Amino acid sequence: MPLRYVENPELEAEEIDSLRVLVGWDTRKEKLGKIVGCTYMTVACYDEDNLVGFVDVLSDGLEDALIRGLVVHPEYQRKGIGLELIKKAVGRLKADRIKTINVLFEPELIPFYEKAGFRIISGGLIDNESEGF
Repeated sequence: MPLRYVENPELEAEEIDSLRVLVGWDTRKEKLGKIVGCTYMTVACYDEDNLVGFVDVLSDGLEDALIRGLVVHPEYQRKGIGLELIKKAVGRLKADRIKTINVLFEPELIPFYEKAGFRIISGGLIDNESEGF
């Protein structure tokens, strides 16, 4: 069965949290439970009924959008799933005429995001959580 991409699927926080943990990120089940279904849009990738990729988008619906939380199951990485998730999110944001689409990422991911069509600019980040917030 081919992979299936779904925009704004009904998801449980546990499904997303499991993917996060598989790639070595921290667990956020409680926080995810508060935001699942409350963002501008999400795109998920399924292999049969198994969630293997996910991306979330915040937006004001007019001017700006922030793509965040792109995660792909380790066994499915480097197969184009992440790029397809980004393309589907960007396609929807363009169709909705959102002015700018932003994403934050680590420097080693520059080639990936350039391939996805992003122009790389500099920026800054304050991570309150890393300071014990």
